[in-house]
Amino acid sequence: MQLGHAVGFPQTKQQKLFEKSFSELSCEIKENVSQDQSASLPPSYDSIFGQFKDTHSSSCSLECLKKVLGMFAGTFGCTLSLMLLLALPLSMIIIGTLYKDDCPIEPFIPIYLIVGGSFGIVKTIVIIIQRVLYGEDSFSKDAVSDELPEKTPIAWMLIDSVLNLFLFTWFVAGNIWVYSKYKPYFVPPPHEPMNYCNKNLYMFSFWIITFSYIIMGLICVCTCCLGLCASCTAYFVTSSNNQRNESH
Repeated sequence: MQLGHAVGFPQTKQQKLFEKSFSELSCEIKENVSQDQSASLPPSYDSIFGQFKDTHSSSCSLECLKKVLGMFAGTFGCTLSLMLLLALPLSMIIIGTLYKDDCPIEPFIPIYLIVGGSFGIVKTIVIIIQRVLYGEDSFSKDAVSDELPEKTPIAWMLIDSVLNLFLFTWFVAGNIWVYSKYKPYFVPPPHEPMNYCNKNLYMFSFWIITFSYIIMGLICVCTCCLGLCASCTAYFVTSSNNQRNESH
């Protein structure tokens, strides 16, 4: 009996140690699984809202910066398009400057490109400034803040009208200067050394003006097609409504 008791005691102790180790291992596995699940879950609404609230309660300088960024974000598409449009007037200035003295048959052609490109850049910058200051409703009464003078939008309208009038007049003058000399000598002829115009300069000016007419023609065609589709749709809708009313 004493031997059996001596032999059985180590077995009972080993069994208890094994059960204790197994329980500790199970607890560790449960803790690791719970941590992995909490890490994989998205942040709760309260935490996101709390971060937003902390960010919103920042200093005045940060608020001003956020307003400016929001203003740019609201007009990002239009502003980006206007920035891309700067490539055309810049190319006009570059071509006109490079070949300023290479068109003796009509010296106003390079001047037309330089002046037209310069005022085109001014026009684009004015539009960008208007959208940054006033947004989409540049000339509406609600868009004017209390800090700005009441006649500020009218001043912008005046500047815009003057630029449009000048660009239209300059465009008409460019038509006369370019189309009246079509098609010049691109190389100085031996008998008339001043009767020529550089090919790059003239063809660039010619296609700038011609492309403007193509764009205007496409706009007119699209407008007419949209108007025709709207008229046909309204006619069919009205006819179907009348037939439905007559049937009832």
